[in-house]
Amino acid sequence: MRTSHAMAALVMMMVVFVGSTTAGRFNESSAYQTCITTPASCTRLTLSSNRLTGTLPSELGTLTRLTQMYLYYNSLTGTLPSELGTLTRLTIMELFDNMLAGTVPSELGGLHSLSRMYAWRNRLTGTLPSELGILTRLTAMSFNSNRLTGTLPSELGALSNLWHTFVNDNQLTGTLPSELRALTRVTELVVCKNAGLCGDIPPGVTPDAHPYWGCPTALGGTLLGSECPTSNPTALPSTSPTTIPGSPPTGEHPLKDNWFRKRDVAREQAFPQKYSWFRKQAKQEELKNSAA
Repeated sequence: MRTSHAMAALVMMMVVFVGSTTAGRFNESSAYQTCITTPASCTRLTLSSNRLTGTLPSELGTLTRLTQMYLYYNSLTGTLPSELGTLTRLTIMELFDNMLAGTVPSELGGLHSLSRMYAWRNRLTGTLPSELGILTRLTAMSFNSNRLTGTLPSELGALSNLWHTFVNDNQLTGTLPSELRALTRVTELVVCKNAGLCGDIPPGVTPDAHPYWGCPTALGGTLLGSECPTSNPTALPSTSPTTIPGSPPTGEHPLKDNWFRKRDVAREQAFPQKYSWFRKQAKQEELKNSAA
């Protein structure tokens, strides 16, 4: 009897919370409610591809035993709660393909165990906080296809384990920080399709083409050299097969989000094999983590 009780307790500690496939609000999902009710047993929150709506509640910050969070492919809105910075055991945070807005909280610098942060294809604005440079265990970071502005923080040069960074398709400007040259392990630094980034690339970066993201090369083919031109160096030519006619409406135009969604659909149609590969990889990782 004691053995069965011990096994039951062990299973509870390693449980993987998976939400239903029925659309609904995030804070009403059974997986989230279970985590909030028994936070000591919640080590992984998996609610990807569930068509969930609503915002991320600040109570997520109470799940201090959480190590992995998969919330991608939903319709989540609102901002990233600063309370996420209290999840010091979190190693993976995947929030891509949602409609999250607002700035990236500086409190995320408290995620000292984080190794992977994916937040592409949202509506994040403002600058990337310099506190991200504290996350020395980070190996992969993607904030591409958002609405970020300003320059890349020089503190990113302290991420000695970083090998994969995507910040393309934003509104970033300025010169690439010279500190990035200290990233000896980085192999991908994709910064094309911004408002005006330029400068030298870190040694070891291979300027391979990234057609899925609309990049003729990893750096837009225009960022070699130390001087910044006055023109738009990272703009993608209008002949790109991954663009759609016209430009997105400016300001808070009601059709702006619709334009971006049409653009993403055009990319997926142009490169269906690449898109299928990303989905397959994400699904395989979910299955692997579920079996862990």
